Amino acid sequence: MKLSQRYLHTFRAAMLAIVLLTVSAAHAQEIYRMESEPAAAQLRTNGLFDLALCPNIGFEIQTDIGIGFQLDYTGAWWNSHARNRYYSNYGLQTELRYYFGHKGQQMPYTKHHAGAYFQMLTYDFEFGGKGYQSRDLDMTVGFGLSYGYVIPLNKHFSFDMTVGIGYFSSKYYLYEPYGDWYRATNYKRMRFFGPTKLEATLVWNLNKRNNK
Repeated sequence: MKLSQRYLHTFRAAMLAIVLLTVSAAHAQEIYRMESEPAAAQLRTNGLFDLALCPNIGFEIQTDIGIGFQLDYTGAWWNSHARNRYYSNYGLQTELRYYFGHKGQQMPYTKHHAGAYFQMLTYDFEFGGKGYQSRDLDMTVGFGLSYGYVIPLNKHFSFDMTVGIGYFSSKYYLYEPYGDWYRATNYKRMRFFGPTKLEATLVWNLNKRNNK
């Protein structure tokens, strides 16, 4: 696969994430337009991914009945052509979660929560001559159940710690660099059941419902 094609796939995934975020926000606004207060909304970033040089951003909409819907996007592209080193990935994750005791708390949508999530991603890792590439979003998928705890930091920010257990499946190519191209040498599939989600997320509350 040429370099330009990889950038094209990344661009398409970013556009898909933006469209889904826009549709989700518009849908929530339609549901709550007759209420005096809009649906609660948050922006999120997983600090563990950021430390791993994988910039990510998420958006969550929360309802009056304690249910939240999340959509997260992760994307990174780091390379050194001279040394044949690549570290790239992009992916989407959605989660539907429930916040326990949300109505009786001074700051709703904090403390304990549980949910179910779904993941799709691509990756391309090469460190000096041998690479591992999952080209398309449907080649690597995962799903599972999550549990977490949200700690309020102040009226506008909170910290979300979440773990998830589930199933993960990835189809990928082994390849070697061949001039400006890459030559596939094998095709494999990996299946895994266990921890597939780990978050240490900084949350920015965008409106007043979370800031009572």
